[in-house]
Amino acid sequence: MSTREELEMTDVIFDRESDSGSEMDEETGLTKRERRQWKRQQDHLEDHLDIRIGEQIPVSKHEARLADRDVIKKLLINSVLILLWYFFSLSISIYNKWMFDKGHLDFHFPLFTTSLHMLVQFCLSTIVLFFIPSLRPSHLSQPYTRLRTDPTSSDDMDPGKRKPVVTPLFWLTRLLPCGAATSLDIGLGNTSLRYITLTFLTMCKSSSLAFVLLFAFLFRLETPSYKLILIIATMTVGVVMMVAGEADFKPLGFALVIASSFFSGFRWGLTQILLLRHPATSNPFATLFFLSPIMFVSLVTIATFAEGPTALFAGLSALAEKKGSIMSILLLLFPGCLAFCMTTSEYSLLQRTNVVTLSICGIFKEVVTITAAEMVYHDPLTPINVSGLLITIGSIASYNYLKITKMREEARREVAMGAPGPDSSIGRGGSRRGSVGVLDEADDEGAQLFAGEQSRNPSADAKLLSGTDCGGGTPSPPKRQQDLE
Repeated sequence: MSTREELEMTDVIFDRESDSGSEMDEETGLTKRERRQWKRQQDHLEDHLDIRIGEQIPVSKHEARLADRDVIKKLLINSVLILLWYFFSLSISIYNKWMFDKGHLDFHFPLFTTSLHMLVQFCLSTIVLFFIPSLRPSHLSQPYTRLRTDPTSSDDMDPGKRKPVVTPLFWLTRLLPCGAATSLDIGLGNTSLRYITLTFLTMCKSSSLAFVLLFAFLFRLETPSYKLILIIATMTVGVVMMVAGEADFKPLGFALVIASSFFSGFRWGLTQILLLRHPATSNPFATLFFLSPIMFVSLVTIATFAEGPTALFAGLSALAEKKGSIMSILLLLFPGCLAFCMTTSEYSLLQRTNVVTLSICGIFKEVVTITAAEMVYHDPLTPINVSGLLITIGSIASYNYLKITKMREEARREVAMGAPGPDSSIGRGGSRRGSVGVLDEADDEGAQLFAGEQSRNPSADAKLLSGTDCGGGTPSPPKRQQDLE
């Protein structure tokens, strides 16, 4: 029996299953029957291509140039996003230090101020979604490619019988934990600036990389490798040296930063799941639209107990008397615009890479922040701190070398096999979702595995959907092209 006949017989078996298999999966948008079909086909495709992928595929000079050009394009786009992230993050860090520090504006209500940032981000994301309808979440942007017309599917159902894009279960199990963790990450970090210097904050916040890795492993977003573990261990040594020698050590401030780092790792893992595995949060603006109200409410609640409504009212009155009503409002709302730009840059970068890459880019960002803080606020740096910075920078360079090498290998393999990867300009115009190609007719056994557009390379699907660059990861169901357009 041929492979195609086996697949058709298995499809008949699946189609005869009971209707209980039509229950929607909250994370992927697939019914149970569709998820089993996709998983079976994914396993078959991996088994069928394992030998070909493992072989040394000959690459011509022209194909190598195309692959290198594709890698350079990816790196340039990612570099622009990183620079935007650095610029807005550095701006808001210096602004917050000026606002919360006792020697400057001395508006010591960081949790309330951060909650206003969330309100501004919600308003701005709403405006973006209003003027750009293609970014709005809908049932037409399901995170998979349908295998065939299914009369029981949500797309063919009567609109009155469809489930909402965001169900109560999805809100409670995905959005609420992610929003609360983000609020605690940002709020605790800003609160710590009342007790410690900006330099010490960024040094300690570098420990978030360990928590990011921990949750990436727990959520199966990243698979560890010896090289990755060695690089991160070396980077951790550099971070410890950066922290060593802090003269004005405040235990409360240190505890707040470590707690912020813990929630940072937790929320970034959840955020990557939201961006890549659910149609309601498939782009940065839709994700902010759903998360920012949760973050606003949680931060206001925490601020009410931690900062006190009476003290907050007195602080607002003092600020209005000192700067005037209009200027006070602008001082409170302007950093929300910076936070919106910073967050959308972060989410876009996370969607294109993975959570570990984002965190390592964040380490370098903190090195830049430390240098800027030393220049602006004259925070002291000891020789040990400088040595730690150099070790950290060397570790980051090693990781980037490892990542770029792997990107070149994958790009050359994709060019040789005729299936360009994410963001590829080879073949299909270079859109992130439109870059997955249809199987060549030469692959007779695999040519009809999928009715829609599918990747010929299962590892490229895993890289695209799980965001794994260096360590692999668990593949997720394929996404529709309009999901990211």
